[in-house]
Amino acid sequence: MTKSFARIALAAGVAFCLPTLASAEDTIFTSPDGAFSLYGGIGLANIKADEFVYDGSHKVSELNWETKGMVLYTLGADAQLDKNWKIKAAVNIGTGGDGHMVDYDWMDYSNSDWTDRSIHPDTELAHYFSGSIEIDREVYSNDTTNFSVGPGFRYTDVKWDAVGGSYIYSTTGHFRDDVGSWPDGDPGISYQQKIPVGFLAVNGEHMIGALTLSGGLQGGLSFGIDDIDDHWKRDLRYYDSMGVAPMLAANVSADYKITPSASLYLAGSFEQVFHRRGDMKIVDTTGATADSYESDSAGASYQAMSISFGLKGTF
Repeated sequence: MTKSFARIALAAGVAFCLPTLASAEDTIFTSPDGAFSLYGGIGLANIKADEFVYDGSHKVSELNWETKGMVLYTLGADAQLDKNWKIKAAVNIGTGGDGHMVDYDWMDYSNSDWTDRSIHPDTELAHYFSGSIEIDREVYSNDTTNFSVGPGFRYTDVKWDAVGGSYIYSTTGHFRDDVGSWPDGDPGISYQQKIPVGFLAVNGEHMIGALTLSGGLQGGLSFGIDDIDDHWKRDLRYYDSMGVAPMLAANVSADYKITPSASLYLAGSFEQVFHRRGDMKIVDTTGATADSYESDSAGASYQAMSISFGLKGTF
């Protein structure tokens, strides 16, 4: 077993992920003057996305996508530009995990209950990528406490493939009368979200002997979630573009140093890109019919949470 995987075994805990914070980070390189450092880590993550289809004020469809236990690989760098300014960047790549998707439809406009539902427990994570950059200026500092503020940008790209599963459909004039399933591995729906976010971060740190408490808040805007939704059985592809939506994120951690090179830590985080509606383009992938456009008929949101604990350091 490699040292990295040994550290993950020590750090295994509960993780409902804001990706950058779920990893047990180990310093790979630090410059002699301490102004630049490179770090990496492996962790676990949970991510969730919701997509919606509307007809005016009526919600026609809602799909809930989720992956738990995604393995997350992180590579990041911090650089001290001068006494007060720091720049930091991180790249996260996720694989695997336990995926799940549920698709609800409300085809009866006079009934608030769903008419059709499909469940896809064999949903697979096709890819996950997140990259961020942040510039911080220290606004207060003493021997035990410091605060900094600064702007940042994050881009997330995630895609799922729902295969197999079971369904309950309502045929014409009959409510939930058609029950069945698809073969394992049979392609159903694929869904991809691309999320650019700009934010302002406020970060703080306070040391009490060997214990370090730190936390941060991020508030900003998603510059419109763009998504691609492939319905393989119907040969249809949907391109959705959401409007600007608010984003909030928070993180808190406690780090207790047990040796000069190792510490115990507990961390939690939350991120929410709020629901926003947008426009839809519908493409027949067979080319049999022309593309169509529907304004204000799509919707999307994104959420991530984390709690992690373990042992980190340089061994």
